[in-house]
Amino acid sequence: MSDRELAGERVAASFVKAVLVQARHYGCDVGELIAAAGLDENPLGVEQPQSVTVEQYSRLCVALFRSIGDESGGFLPGVNTPLGGTRMLAYSMIGCRNLEQALRRAMDFNATCRERGDGRAEHELQHDPAAKTVRLSYLSGADVQPGMQVSVLYSLAIWVRFCSWLIDQPIELLQAGCADGEPSRRRGLDHFFHCPVHFGESSNWVEFADSVLRKPIARSESDLERFLKLAPYHVVIKPMVSDGGIAARIRELLGDDFRRELPAFDELARQLNMSERTLRRRLDREGTSYQRIKDQLRREEAIAFLRNPELTVSDVAELLGFSDPSAFHRSFKRWTGRSPGDYRLS
Repeated sequence: MSDRELAGERVAASFVKAVLVQARHYGCDVGELIAAAGLDENPLGVEQPQSVTVEQYSRLCVALFRSIGDESGGFLPGVNTPLGGTRMLAYSMIGCRNLEQALRRAMDFNATCRERGDGRAEHELQHDPAAKTVRLSYLSGADVQPGMQVSVLYSLAIWVRFCSWLIDQPIELLQAGCADGEPSRRRGLDHFFHCPVHFGESSNWVEFADSVLRKPIARSESDLERFLKLAPYHVVIKPMVSDGGIAARIRELLGDDFRRELPAFDELARQLNMSERTLRRRLDREGTSYQRIKDQLRREEAIAFLRNPELTVSDVAELLGFSDPSAFHRSFKRWTGRSPGDYRLS
């Protein structure tokens, strides 16, 4: 995203309020943080607060980090990231040859430099050669008090978003696991995770295609300096990656009208002027598949439609090209881990 495009972006007041609620929890002077961010009002005291600019949101987050002396924003219970730690962790990754080396270096950095007190290595990278997937896990269920595990899971999503920026390619999460029960409010989970999330797991983890680990680091130190200025926005609100890959071309080609029949794989390859073998290989390099892209597009449209109270679940099924509503129910549960009705009630 260019500087001109960013200048027109706005951050919803709900994200700003979340930062200020966290600040108040830690006893920070909310007025000082608002002044540091250059906000015109205190969103916590306004019935309909205004959105803010990307720069204001990022400055507010940095002000919170400095106020509590923790660059994880106090969201990781029992783990403290000293001021300047995030920059040094990022620099430890930027010179690596590929993403796997960068992740392992970051894991070593965390185990050595993050303030936890027990000296344990907290992250783990587990390959599943048969499934061609990898799981990145962080903290077991015994390491964090109940009710706080979802914050740990959010931190993994933030890690993945930074890794996506490093390789300049979106990393699609296939599924995730949380070492806690399902929370009553799912807005944060739905923001970060466009995949099924399993609860009551032995640790917190995210799973993605192992092919992305072989991707070379595409960023330089000068890129990193520019990224860090607005890092809170890019890792929490909107990831900063290019959309020039084959998956992006397919998404654009398919569009959002699913009432028409989507092209078969061989027809898709012809429309893209390449062989089926080449298309399959390029999708594999991006850690995805044609079926995953179709599922992701339908999932995004389904969620948008379900937020419209004037549409019934059967209406949504029809708009997505399902002749049988029960087939839509099964597909939506496979995509999200929940039924359409449960999602609408959350």
